[in-house]
Amino acid sequence: MDTQTVILIVAIVYLAIMVAIGLWANTRMKSSKDFLVAGQSLGFFVMAIASFSSIQSGWGMVGSTGTTSAWGIGAMISAAVVPLGFALAWFLLGGRLRQISEKHKVYSIPDIIRVRYNSRSAHVWMSIAMILGAIGYMTAQTVAAGVITSLLLGIPLGTATWIGALIVAAYTVAGGMLAAIWTDLLQGLVMIAMSIVIFFIAISSGGGWSNVLETLSGESMKFTALEGVQPAVWIVANCILLCFGIVAQPQLIHKFLMLKSPKELKWGATVAAIGYATTTLFSLGVGLAMRSAIIEGRATQPDVLDDTATSFLSEFTSPVIAGLALVALLAAIMSSASSFITIGASALTRDLVGAFKGTLTRELTWNRVASVAVVLASVLISLYLDQIIYLLGAIGWAAFAAAIFGPVVFGIYWRRGTGTAATLSIVVGLALNILLTILTSQGFWTPPPEFFAGPLVIALALTVYVVTSFVTSSERDRERFDDLYFTDDEAVRAQRIPTHSVDATEGSSR
Repeated sequence: MDTQTVILIVAIVYLAIMVAIGLWANTRMKSSKDFLVAGQSLGFFVMAIASFSSIQSGWGMVGSTGTTSAWGIGAMISAAVVPLGFALAWFLLGGRLRQISEKHKVYSIPDIIRVRYNSRSAHVWMSIAMILGAIGYMTAQTVAAGVITSLLLGIPLGTATWIGALIVAAYTVAGGMLAAIWTDLLQGLVMIAMSIVIFFIAISSGGGWSNVLETLSGESMKFTALEGVQPAVWIVANCILLCFGIVAQPQLIHKFLMLKSPKELKWGATVAAIGYATTTLFSLGVGLAMRSAIIEGRATQPDVLDDTATSFLSEFTSPVIAGLALVALLAAIMSSASSFITIGASALTRDLVGAFKGTLTRELTWNRVASVAVVLASVLISLYLDQIIYLLGAIGWAAFAAAIFGPVVFGIYWRRGTGTAATLSIVVGLALNILLTILTSQGFWTPPPEFFAGPLVIALALTVYVVTSFVTSSERDRERFDDLYFTDDEAVRAQRIPTHSVDATEGSSR
């Protein structure tokens, strides 16, 4: 049996399992709540694995492998701070979002904006931000899926992009967030196992860790320097974007709204951080080993940087290992894509329509239609934008972080936050991200090497939120904040959260 056939069989078996999970989840779909937040039924382990796997994506594994090969160890320094971001998210958001979800029955980030600010404009613009951000981030996953599918089927990238996107959409449309969560669990475990295996295979192919580093440093000391080939200020800015940006990623925030109990928060950050850190071994090992092989003449430089991972697998691993590794890459892509499809669909239907006081009579059906629309939009954009996967993912990441950090992360702590400030902050974050993307992708502006737009956009959007809140804050805004959380009596009556947790929250929020 030849290599292509083995790889194809492994991939088909895996995809069949994903579709089966989607069909199973479809039998449990009774309402839009099941579709959007999995019926708020998650335990900590499922939630933690699903959280890291939805963050670790085609951007994180396919894109980072290519940039590690091109930039050296410095490309992975940024990824090393992401586990810290998980800890920040759990500490800053977990308990508070769970309380808000319990008291106000919120199922999405625009829902949080609605109950926090009671502002139609903020509600509308956050819904728009979720739609645009989901499509932007999905674009990176669509490109990554196209790269893998092209290798599996031996077809042109454009055709493979369409096929890969339709496959990942199939089980999500069938089973919504419930399917996304359980496929994320399986995909996360697959990513962990294969990342460990491929790391050791990759390093062994280069003659061991010491030999790989010696080869790289012999070519250029920049490959083994912490900053890599990028300026140090660029690396620092990227670290800031990833560490603080993860706190404002909707695929993670949504998981907090799905927990069945606040008690499930205890070990989630640790499990998610360890899972993510383990999967970075794939990009580190393959990226450095491939660069070492290119320097020694044992491999050729891929025509496209995003082909680094697939080129290594085809040249240096057996057909079975290559097939399993490609499954791990597909898992990384699908785990993020399924979450963003559902988030974008919710924003298109429930959130945006609800912001204008409208209702949909067949909400579950419209959620599925909107899911298809999100996928189609991401495919069209991916075929138009000429950027590598890592940069496409960074654009989506920054768009979400800029729109969410002020209104949500600050907003659930700061009593003076206002709806006007939330609206302006969201608009500024979106406008700057879109403007910079158009200017750079169309060649109107070439940024200097040390410039990295993400952290700057987040900082500007947050500044707008804080300054505008100071100017427009009223007593009504502060009363609205106080109504976000359970009082002591409400908590005792609900018997859902411990009294001491409410005391701590109320004490820190005033």
